Amino acid sequence: MDSIPSGNKNWIKIYLKHGTYNEKIVIPKEKQKIIMEGNNASKVIIQYNDAGLANSSGPLRVDAEYFVAINITFKNTNTRMTPIIPYKAIKVAPSVILAADKAWFYGCSFISVQDTVADLLGRHYFINCYILGAIDFIWGGGQSIYQNCVIYVKAVTSKELMKEGGMLEGFITAQGRESEEDKSGFVFKNCLIQGDGKAYLGRAYRNYSRVVFYETNMSNVVVPRGWDAWDYNDQVHKFTYAEINCTGEGANKKGRVGWEKNLSAKDVKFLIEPKNFIDEDAQSTSRRLTLSPFHL
Repeated sequence: MDSIPSGNKNWIKIYLKHGTYNEKIVIPKEKQKIIMEGNNASKVIIQYNDAGLANSSGPLRVDAEYFVAINITFKNTNTRMTPIIPYKAIKVAPSVILAADKAWFYGCSFISVQDTVADLLGRHYFINCYILGAIDFIWGGGQSIYQNCVIYVKAVTSKELMKEGGMLEGFITAQGRESEEDKSGFVFKNCLIQGDGKAYLGRAYRNYSRVVFYETNMSNVVVPRGWDAWDYNDQVHKFTYAEINCTGEGANKKGRVGWEKNLSAKDVKFLIEPKNFIDEDAQSTSRRLTLSPFHL
């Protein structure tokens, strides 16, 4: 990464060989147009043991616009992955922190327990990715589409619940839209929600929180209420939480909160199309890059 010149104007691709890289990588804002590519996410792993800070812990932080990752696993190893994780062992431990506009992830995996994907700000596009976590594990004020992704809810318990064989209920998303004018939101399109834990689809990180699940298959890991207001119980009318044409046991609306939105067909079309919600280059950029390869 150090060999890439600051102010670079051409796309540069970094090929990663099979292996586990114990690294803490920061892409500085002056190093745009970087592509990191492996050929198999299960064999190309960037990991780091780091926790406690939601905006700086973990193996990767992206501060530069125009970043692409392909077929790589990003893993925060701070929390030991046992079949059921004790709540007291969990810390804030992102696997990726996105703090810039225009990032794309193809075939990548993101592994942690709390705050796995820190989708803080900017427009981002995740395709065919795998995201594992338990608590607020896709969170922030990003404006992002997650398409054809697997969302895996990890089992967590407390000492008290363990005696009863119970599990704590986590949260898949914690989205932080702050006003009607704020364009941010998380859209999950044609995804699969599965796992061995229990979780709400989301809770409100800010008072205009926006999360939409479209044609997503939901297993019974989804808590029947679906959504939680967190600290904004008196502002639920401002949230945009919606499920459209979802399937599976977890998509049963019986028991859902009464303030979930019924969006118009026009609004749905706008949100689920990358060319509308996150700009047309979100789909086409990676197909028209002129690349200068770097090999590791």
